[in-house]
Amino acid sequence: MASVTCTIQQSVVKDVEKCRLSNPNADMLAYIAKIDVTNKVVIKDDQFEEISFEDLADELPDDTPRYVVLSYKLLHGDGRTSYPLVFIYYLPETSKPTNRMLYASTLQLFSKELHLSDPLMLSDKNDLSKQWLEERLSKHSK
Repeated sequence: MASVTCTIQQSVVKDVEKCRLSNPNADMLAYIAKIDVTNKVVIKDDQFEEISFEDLADELPDDTPRYVVLSYKLLHGDGRTSYPLVFIYYLPETSKPTNRMLYASTLQLFSKELHLSDPLMLSDKNDLSKQWLEERLSKHSK
């Protein structure tokens, strides 16, 4: 079976670029993308100008993957503040195999076209927290 890669709606690229260029007063901006399985295209699912980890976890479906892009306010130990653009690949263990394959086959294209770093893998939305994110960011920066 040949792998099926989706296209990415141009508005998704533009929306994520806006997240990249923003320097929010908020602690976290979130952009959630999903795949329209009928048309094989990545589209916007939702966007939040300010959201908590708990509310973001509530917005994620229980059994369907999502691509999540965060502009996150990161306070460094030396007093600096940065706003990394973080790519989270949310892949619940309860996802249908066809959805898992579709999202996996599109993952690299999504990351490349949106100029994102390697994704952080999230299988349980209840794990999503400040601690979870900052632990992974510190591992990526070493």
